[in-house]
Amino acid sequence: MTRPLAIVLLAGSLLLLVCSALHPILPLTGQGDLAMIAAMPSWRVIHLGLLYATGMIIAGIWARVLAADPAERIGLGAACVVLSIGEALNGVNIGFMAGAGTEFARLFAAGADVSQVYQAGHLAAVMSGKLAGFLVSLSAGLLAMVTGTIPGEPRWLVGLAWLACVAGLAGNLLAPPGHPLMLTSVGVMGVWQVVTAVRLVRR
Repeated sequence: MTRPLAIVLLAGSLLLLVCSALHPILPLTGQGDLAMIAAMPSWRVIHLGLLYATGMIIAGIWARVLAADPAERIGLGAACVVLSIGEALNGVNIGFMAGAGTEFARLFAAGADVSQVYQAGHLAAVMSGKLAGFLVSLSAGLLAMVTGTIPGEPRWLVGLAWLACVAGLAGNLLAPPGHPLMLTSVGVMGVWQVVTAVRLVRR
């Protein structure tokens, strides 16, 4: 199962990075967000891509555990559990924007006064995303600690995991709720996941 899961991880991580690059920075106000969403025909498609990418990452990350020596699997498994929970919580945030966000924008464009209701619901989803970024940061630190002790693991790849941890925590704590920097760890880990998946596919 290692190779098929690694391919799933690679596809999901690449899809995540592409869709993230296409995602605009929202004004983080009810009316501003809804106006921007209504003006983007690709909004729902981008978020469906992010949603499916998140699911593939949750499944595919376990390729790294399966490929490890038995002595390394407990630490890697713990890190992947934390990562999976974080990614799933981010999926809640993404799912809100793919479904409710799209519908609120349609109603807003039709003249309905739904900006306050949208804003309240969006803030709840954003808090789920904030916890997601925090957990993914912690999982990146765990992965860095475990893989840092593995002979043959590229030092720069370990460093990339540490970057996802440190920069992810900084962005999560300092960025305004809903700003993309809140999820810095998810983006940097996406690069780590691509490299890791390619290495596993080539084994």
